[in-house]
Amino acid sequence: MVLEILLSAVIIIALLLFVGVPFASVLSLVTAIVMILLFVTIIGFILFFLIMDLSLLFSKKVKGIFKYVDDTGRFDKAVYAVNQQEYTCMFPAETLGRNRIYKENTEYTLLIPRLGKGMSVLDSHSLMIVAIGSVFSIGFAFLLPFAISFFSVLFPS
Repeated sequence: MVLEILLSAVIIIALLLFVGVPFASVLSLVTAIVMILLFVTIIGFILFFLIMDLSLLFSKKVKGIFKYVDDTGRFDKAVYAVNQQEYTCMFPAETLGRNRIYKENTEYTLLIPRLGKGMSVLDSHSLMIVAIGSVFSIGFAFLLPFAISFFSVLFPS
């Protein structure tokens, strides 16, 4: 998929240059598109971790027993048993050190979000990801005004 998008972009740039659009204009257009995609990605990152932080506020702390790592989906997910019901972890299972992190039939403290109807939990590794992501999203939020001012200087209207 990424290769097709990249190949399409190269073909479009080559066609623009072939019909006589100046190289500086094409370069400005490509830079603007990359900056917009970066801006949208940063906003999405900030919103995702803001929603995760709000979800943590309304979570219920429970004890669950690790059962297995489900590798049938796109990503491997840890599966826990809480009150005889299986819950999958919201984030993909760790791959490095998996034998040390996930021990079968071991009890772990989990968080079950009260918002939503899914059978998902957050384990300690997921909480670390949320904490690190929240710190980065706060940093991105502070840098966003500078990025906007840089973008407005780079491409005045």
